[in-house]
Amino acid sequence: MKAETKAQILEALGHAEAAEGLYFRNLWHLHEEDERTQVLADEVEILDVLKELIAEGRISMDESGKEVIFKLVREP
Repeated sequence: MKAETKAQILEALGHAEAAEGLYFRNLWHLHEEDERTQVLADEVEILDVLKELIAEGRISMDESGKEVIFKLVREP
């Protein structure tokens, strides 16, 4: 399940709608007009996987605003 959650998070963050990143809540809650992948896991598992992806250097976390934004790390 964790590998599937990781793949879903990476797919969601790689979507054009996530070019500026996504708030945590946007990973598991989609609006009607959203076209990106929904992460099908509970909040605790999503947080665990986000921590792993940050440790792996695959995503970054921006804490400069009111809410944390998660972004895909783009290779140069």
